[in-house]
Amino acid sequence: MDKGTIAFVWRRGWLAAGGLFLVALGVRWIGIEWGLPNAAHYYSYHPDEWLLLAVSYGNLNPYAGDWLPHFYNYGSLPLYLWSIWLHWLSAVGLLPALPDSPASVQMAEWRAAAHFWARVLVALMGAGTAVVVARTMARVAGERAGRIAGLAMALAPALVVHARFQTVDVPTTFFVSLALWCAVALFHSPRPVRTLLWGAFWAGCAAGCKYNAGLVLLAPLVSAWLYGRQSGWEWQRRLIASAGAVGIAGATFLLVCPGVWAEPQAFWRDFRYELLHVQRGHGEIFTQTGVGWLFHIYPNLVVGFGGLPLLMSLAGWLLVGRRHREMIGVWIAALAYFLLIGSAEVRFLRYTFPLFPTLAMGLGWLAAVGNPAPSRQQNRYRDILKHLLLALALLWQLAWTVALTACMLRPDAREQVFAWFQQHVPPGRKVAFPTVPWFYTPPFYPDTGELRWQDRLQKMREAQSPYRLVALAPPEWDVVALQAEKPDYVVISDFEERDVKRIGRADYRAFMAILQREYRLVSQFRNDPYPLTRADSLPHDMLYICPAVRVYVRSDLQATGRQLLGYSGSSYRPDPPQADQLPDVWSAHSSSRGSTTAHSCLSLWSKWCSGGAISHAHHRR
Repeated sequence: MDKGTIAFVWRRGWLAAGGLFLVALGVRWIGIEWGLPNAAHYYSYHPDEWLLLAVSYGNLNPYAGDWLPHFYNYGSLPLYLWSIWLHWLSAVGLLPALPDSPASVQMAEWRAAAHFWARVLVALMGAGTAVVVARTMARVAGERAGRIAGLAMALAPALVVHARFQTVDVPTTFFVSLALWCAVALFHSPRPVRTLLWGAFWAGCAAGCKYNAGLVLLAPLVSAWLYGRQSGWEWQRRLIASAGAVGIAGATFLLVCPGVWAEPQAFWRDFRYELLHVQRGHGEIFTQTGVGWLFHIYPNLVVGFGGLPLLMSLAGWLLVGRRHREMIGVWIAALAYFLLIGSAEVRFLRYTFPLFPTLAMGLGWLAAVGNPAPSRQQNRYRDILKHLLLALALLWQLAWTVALTACMLRPDAREQVFAWFQQHVPPGRKVAFPTVPWFYTPPFYPDTGELRWQDRLQKMREAQSPYRLVALAPPEWDVVALQAEKPDYVVISDFEERDVKRIGRADYRAFMAILQREYRLVSQFRNDPYPLTRADSLPHDMLYICPAVRVYVRSDLQATGRQLLGYSGSSYRPDPPQADQLPDVWSAHSSSRGSTTAHSCLSLWSKWCSGGAISHAHHRR
């Protein structure tokens, strides 16, 4: 192949990569404003975002020399990236400063703008991940395989949804994909040791986002040993190169997570907390969910990556990918990571994201040219079947991505509930919740997203709500409190109910027995990913975008207040409010995204930052 042909292929490949990046970014941009704070709810509907924003903007400012986050439940690298990004935006005026003592609504507007720009950075990294995976596959299997693998990453439903959040999982996957790229590129590199060290650097960055993602270092290490044996390296040389890679990965981790050496007491406190957390479980969420490895396959990977794409990816690896030496390190690292997360008691779908690049490559292998069939006709039929299955796999992902994105664009069930109360329930009625209100609670008062449950209770008692709000907790699902308070309405989210109902917890069953005897379900507000499934079947961390909320009314009110409540019969079930009937909960952000502001906000965070308290407040769920 002459130089002109090589240059043409290079240009065509990277032009296609640019197009893939724009497609992946465009898919992630739609719905990126979901759940942002506004005048109705002062905090994001995603419970992790406010904590991460508080740390990355309030505790950190690399431009001012503030390098220690004082929070190590996650790795520090994403926090640094957000801090550098947001403080730069503030410096250039895209995130201008608030007054010294901002009102609550002004603070909510600032949070909306800051979350929005932080999400933009996450979306850019998510789109970049698709390009990296595409170029990795193109290097070993051709441009067609690269395009298929890249599209599988661009359209993977859970990865698209979580790229619209200010969370650490998508940045982690980005650095994992870079380490895998180096593991594959090492076999074709004129300087394999340098490529190995770059792979170690990216593995250190992955560990600096989520600690267990550092296992991706296995991929470049295995590739180095295989390449060394193929190239006639002595075992001493391979050992020295591997030791250097481990050293680079460790040094990178210490650089991007300096709390290990600068704040060892705080670091190990939070690290031990997370270690115990994944060993002991996350409340009832994963209790009695069977074997962890099977749970990660279904529902996590089946929903998050796609059922048909998952099967085809495994087929691609078994039929084609396993025969390529360049990819041995990739699947060994993926298998090691899968074995690790499957052994834990905490099994969030987002923990599987570092597996997605390997799964996407499996689809790419099916697009690669395999062994020729005995006849030209059989070869043609094989290609037709292969391309049909690949198209179906990508359409599968696209359909799920569209359905989940629609959930993020429609009025949220929490807002529908509050709008229904405004239309049908007179002020002064007592409204109760079985647990302490949080992000899953309709915005009866705007501070439901506070980090500490004690603060949320206090804000509820101080709120200027048209209704008398009562939390029947702690303890949760308290029968005594329900009977003593006798609220007019009880509002329950599936976030509160799904898992205690599944395991049949005694206090829940007793609570619901009284509720079903003395109350009646007046309405249920849903936002399902129609027509593919109901939100009930989704993994826990996909419910953020489509929770269901049920409203119960006391039976004596139902009997005497039909006209007041809008009843037309005993089986009344109101239709969800139309968009034009909902409160203008989006206007605060849509009118302020270009003008919302930022300032130090340190006073607002000091009560959590002092003494390291912020590191645990969020996790006491």
